[in-house]
Amino acid sequence: MPTLLAPRHLAPCLLAATLAVTCGGAETCPKCGEPTRQGTLANPELVETSGITASSLLPDVLFAHNDSGDSSRFFAVSRTGADLGTFKVTGAQNIDWEDMDRGPCPAGSCLYIADIGDNALERLAYTLYRMSEPTAIVAGEQSIAADRLVFTYSDGAHDAEVLLVHPVTGEVTIVTKVEDGPAQIFALPRELTTGKTLMATQVGEVQPPKGDNRFTGGSIHPDGTAILMRSHSSLFYYPMQPEQTAAEALAGEPCKLPVADEMLGEAVTWLGAGDEFATLGEGASAAINVSSCD
Repeated sequence: MPTLLAPRHLAPCLLAATLAVTCGGAETCPKCGEPTRQGTLANPELVETSGITASSLLPDVLFAHNDSGDSSRFFAVSRTGADLGTFKVTGAQNIDWEDMDRGPCPAGSCLYIADIGDNALERLAYTLYRMSEPTAIVAGEQSIAADRLVFTYSDGAHDAEVLLVHPVTGEVTIVTKVEDGPAQIFALPRELTTGKTLMATQVGEVQPPKGDNRFTGGSIHPDGTAILMRSHSSLFYYPMQPEQTAAEALAGEPCKLPVADEMLGEAVTWLGAGDEFATLGEGASAAINVSSCD
């Protein structure tokens, strides 16, 4: 597959809360309201939220996990922050979990957790944990089994915080975190096989918009028509055609969406059918912020 190169300097379209604007002269941004605080995280053990994704089977349920230093677990919370339970991922290790997403898999619908952080650029391999999406939640802790998908990059070590799973094709895309210049976009093989080391191949690059040189989280719209990409302080909307890959969509020009002022914001996810999105920062009792879009 040829490498897709994004423009070196993207000038994001600013989006007012009540105004839709045009990006790149072709695509129209959605009208999204200012974020509203839904509640705060009640579980005192969810203190460094790095990844979040919305359940497709359980209304108003979100799954979230801590950054490095925690055990191999993730949490179920309501959109108001109520503690719904904890899932211990059996046979897993949290070296540096950075993002999670939901997407299709052989079992139907799966959760994916990406152990892809590598600040020192010294890891020899990285891991994607894939597990069937929970259909029920119980209070307290329960165990969940996961497939362990080990991979390396085609050109050595990378630090990354963005996992994107296409909601239709299931293609897994990872966007690196860089100090400056364009971030690299890697795709895993469509056939995700356990028991062997997979190769993540570069399929493009994306220049973080000026002033936001590190991508810290992302989420593909449930119908595959947009990608949300965030930094600690900003949020960007990349229009996407259903037949496009994530790399192809990220080669386009983004619009800037409203986002709450959050401490070290990394987590973002579309909610429900995709007419809302939620963001979450780090810290104990962090606020869940939601914006609605037309």
